[in-house]
Amino acid sequence: MLALVMEESAVKDFMGKLLREGIFNSFDVRNIEIATTIHISIDGVALDKEKELSSWDDLRPLVYTIIKASTKPRFIKIAFFFQEPQSIHKNAKAVSLIMNYENDNITFTTATSQVEFVLDKSLDMAWDDWVRGFFLQKGITVSDR
Repeated sequence: MLALVMEESAVKDFMGKLLREGIFNSFDVRNIEIATTIHISIDGVALDKEKELSSWDDLRPLVYTIIKASTKPRFIKIAFFFQEPQSIHKNAKAVSLIMNYENDNITFTTATSQVEFVLDKSLDMAWDDWVRGFFLQKGITVSDR
């Protein structure tokens, strides 16, 4: 598991990319929590029987509308799940990236789920490396916590 933090000076630019661009379109979403003057919880379970979760591409316009129409959020949590976990590691059942925004700070944590239980940490290392590379490729500056 990896814990990353974003520099406070980069948060505004990142939020613009997150909400307006498709940088996280390779992810599905398990759930979203947004706290403004009220608490909003969005369940990412897809109504389409062919998919388990909704894609970020489908949910992004809704989240953007909620945030744009509200006062500045106090808290946002998004549980992203990569759509092709087997491309990261053969033993990957699911790989996730959890984003937490609070008090103008953003942190990310990674998590993995294995198809078969093994004690080796190669899945965790492969996912953590992929996430670091993803952020670098997208021009998102984060550092280890």
